[in-house]
Amino acid sequence: MRYIALDRLINLHDGYRQVFRVGHQSVLLIQEEGRRFAIQADCPHRDWPLQNGVISHGEIVCSKHGWRFDLASGRPLHPMADCGLKTWPVSYQDNTIGIIIH
Repeated sequence: MRYIALDRLINLHDGYRQVFRVGHQSVLLIQEEGRRFAIQADCPHRDWPLQNGVISHGEIVCSKHGWRFDLASGRPLHPMADCGLKTWPVSYQDNTIGIIIH
């Protein structure tokens, strides 16, 4: 397992959204209502970027077709969705936030 730093903690604030490339994956780091999430950056429906999706009540909604996902688990919440988002637990090291990859 390896820690991958994504950003410095000082840069995070509610409304923060930033995409990071980690190997062959794009990871969207989000801070909303004091909670931090690392999720797959694109909607699995049509690979639409989720960075501009609406976030409310622990969910993110794809701005293209309205597919909804739980931010914490990546579970699909839209009735037509047949797959969820990949998620990573956030981790901290020194003054950075990142993810652990295997």
